[in-house]
Amino acid sequence: MRLHWAVAAAVLPVSLALPAPTADGDTILQFKSTPAGKQIANGLDLRILPVGDSITVGYGSDIGGDGDGYRRQLWNDLSGNKVVFAGTETSGTMEDGYFAAWSGMTIQFIADHIESSLEQRPNVVLVAAGTNDMNPNPNISTEGNDPAQAADRLGNLIDKIIDKCPDATVLVAMIIDTCDPAQEPRTQQYQRLIPNVVLKRKNAGHHVLAVDFTTFVPRYGKDILRDCIHPTDSGYKLMGDYWYDFMTQIPSGWIQSPIGRAPNRPALGDSNLNGGIDNNIPPPDFGKSPIDSKPGGSYHNVRDWAVGDGAAKCNLNPTWKATGKIAEGLLGHNGDWKFHKRWQRAGEVASGLGLDSAQVRLHDMNGDGKSDYVWIDPNTGEIKCWLNNLPEPWSPAGTNNSIIGSGVGRGQTVYLADMNGDGMDDYLVVNPRNGAVRVFWNYGPDDTWVNGWKFVDGGVIASGVPHANLATLRFPDINGDGRADYVYVGKGGSLVHWLNVGSVGGADVVFHNQKGIATGVGLDDFSKLVFADMNGDGRDDYLIWDDDGGLSGFLNQHTNSEGVPLYINQGGAKSICDGFGHAPNTTWLADMDGDGKDDYVFVGDNGSLSVWYNRGTTDDSMAIDGLRFADITGGQGQDYVWVDPKTGAPIVYSNQSDSWEPVNNGHTIAAGAAPGSQVVFGDIDGDGYDDYLVIHPDTGALTAYLLVPSGGGESRYGGYLYNPIGQIASGLGPGKNVRIADIDGDGRDDYIFLSETGGTTIYRNMYGPDTGPDSHYAALPQADASGIDQRPEEISFYDIDGDGKADYVWTRPLDGQVQVWLNMYPQLPAWRHIGVVKDGVGTSGANTRFAQLTGTTQQPGSGRADYVAVDPTTGAIAAWLNGCDDRA
Repeated sequence: MRLHWAVAAAVLPVSLALPAPTADGDTILQFKSTPAGKQIANGLDLRILPVGDSITVGYGSDIGGDGDGYRRQLWNDLSGNKVVFAGTETSGTMEDGYFAAWSGMTIQFIADHIESSLEQRPNVVLVAAGTNDMNPNPNISTEGNDPAQAADRLGNLIDKIIDKCPDATVLVAMIIDTCDPAQEPRTQQYQRLIPNVVLKRKNAGHHVLAVDFTTFVPRYGKDILRDCIHPTDSGYKLMGDYWYDFMTQIPSGWIQSPIGRAPNRPALGDSNLNGGIDNNIPPPDFGKSPIDSKPGGSYHNVRDWAVGDGAAKCNLNPTWKATGKIAEGLLGHNGDWKFHKRWQRAGEVASGLGLDSAQVRLHDMNGDGKSDYVWIDPNTGEIKCWLNNLPEPWSPAGTNNSIIGSGVGRGQTVYLADMNGDGMDDYLVVNPRNGAVRVFWNYGPDDTWVNGWKFVDGGVIASGVPHANLATLRFPDINGDGRADYVYVGKGGSLVHWLNVGSVGGADVVFHNQKGIATGVGLDDFSKLVFADMNGDGRDDYLIWDDDGGLSGFLNQHTNSEGVPLYINQGGAKSICDGFGHAPNTTWLADMDGDGKDDYVFVGDNGSLSVWYNRGTTDDSMAIDGLRFADITGGQGQDYVWVDPKTGAPIVYSNQSDSWEPVNNGHTIAAGAAPGSQVVFGDIDGDGYDDYLVIHPDTGALTAYLLVPSGGGESRYGGYLYNPIGQIASGLGPGKNVRIADIDGDGRDDYIFLSETGGTTIYRNMYGPDTGPDSHYAALPQADASGIDQRPEEISFYDIDGDGKADYVWTRPLDGQVQVWLNMYPQLPAWRHIGVVKDGVGTSGANTRFAQLTGTTQQPGSGRADYVAVDPTTGAIAAWLNGCDDRA
């Protein structure tokens, strides 16, 4: 082979046989750690075109970062110049993050697609190409992975750049190392060839230089690479520093003023960005109700399968069989779902600070349930905040004269919304060109942080979707889980929804595409569409402004499908609010008094606030709201109980295994002692029957009415008698966080208080006829669970394995999937995670319940809780009985 080469070389013309010119220090620029901010070319405007593959795109920089690759850091470093990025492609969250780069593509592809970007006439071009050409996978290195041939293709790319932009300075990267052993040798060969490719063009009089990135990985270590190819978030920032440093070394006079106008970019708020208005949003899909699911056999057969030889503990995870529909909507009803407007004028509540009123916003920044006064700087995105202490005076937030964040972009691109359900609105930056969202998590007041307020960069949490731009994108809470969702507006006011799920206070945001959720109302001016909670149910309603600040719209009613609401029309113009003579762009809807309902706020010229409190009422109950399962009659399983939402009076249908018999001819068996939302059932005295319990909504205090099994009550209540014994627990917090279940297996239901992330404080039920009022409960810390970072509303306690003790159950709202932590008390640890025990059945978790349908204390069945799906509008139910293949 060597002999063959020698012979071939001997017959070459003399001029070609001479040694190739060698690049020197004037051709290859080395990194010198130049401090940021140095002015380039005496402050000339820089129109920079980044060219390359996925590294130039910034692949992976959206994982905990801003998605901007090296471009944002380069822009920051070049603070001494006005910088515009050229290019036809874009990603990330910065306002001007354009480039000519394509992930996974080779030098040839780049050359074939760069022309439109070159027409923008950059005066500096940054080329980093060839990584994919060195890939051993021929599906990626589509022209082959020979280093010499790749160097030739690189030369052709440079020639094309020079031809289209002869006045531009071109920096060509000796690409960064890889730690992939299959790719590393060719990469190193290719790196060594690049300087001479550049030198040839430089010697021809063109402004082309090689820049040495081969020191990048050795300088910072292999951990600077995420996957042996792409930099980490911090790596991209350092790469920006490298490019900046090389630009400071460009010879004087090389960089010329850009030719022609800067690239014509649409205005940030242009609705034509990112594909423009979506004209093809599908209608809502509420899904098929599982109530009509196919049974696994006759009810008797399924019940016999579940019960087996009688109550027994399961050693393995449960198995389930469907019963099909086992009850029509036996009773109950939906409210009228009409908002009865009443707005109470409070007058001026803030005098204003002389700031631009157009930049005033109202958001809950400290998690107290009340909207605070926020001002966003239109140029920098800096955020100032005054805390809402009404009726006491407002107070500046943080420790820097109300400034709580320095800002990271134009105010127009900044949104505030609670993305992780911790009650505090986070700082969002939206890329108007692709709908990508970068988050800065709001952790509230913290004297150890700058400005006395803690914001943490969470990187890109949404990569964006077509049609999402500043004119169309909204962040309402559609399903009432306390987390702002990703919604864009389409033709006529139609809506597409990505449901935001994840842990409470966590950074694990995941969006589920729920597709179309509203068909629209013929709305052309999207600025008149506003989302706000009128009835205090936690779900934002669909509202429309008129010209003088009046409101009409639709209330948000949950359905079979999580995050796909049914919008209930409230009537014609001004059905929500008559308006007070103020234009929509001067008004906000925000909860100013912490009652859960959004109020009407007018922002005056100097930033003053005038409030009309929302005192409207709505009967927004649904049949499912009154449904309980409890052992009232001692029948073949827990009974079907419906509690009147207004009075709390219970109506009972007795469980007769294959039928439901109305008790007291379908009339109430008690008068009711509180609104239905405060009523639960549980066995306090251990007699095997469930008692009527009232939980105070604010304090969690527990008041009990013990069911007297022998009866003796009034005839109008069918002889049922409840013995009032008064308050038996003083409570630990909001009633919605209280659960009543038997944790220690003694037959009496205990008191469980859930933290906002699912941790428990358990008090053991010590009730007896001789216990004093202060001795009904005793703390049981050994049984406490630390929590699972999920909402209390999603957590319940039921005996899943049949051991007589209630287990910790999390039902996923999205689809009703169930995870279980078995109750091991008195063993420690007290809870053992066994994972998913039941997949969803085609309905929201909010439409599922658990009940022991196959037996009671008096007539034992399986001893295990069964899974029940409920039609929310009728109360009809279907069940999946809890069986066991391995009984203890």
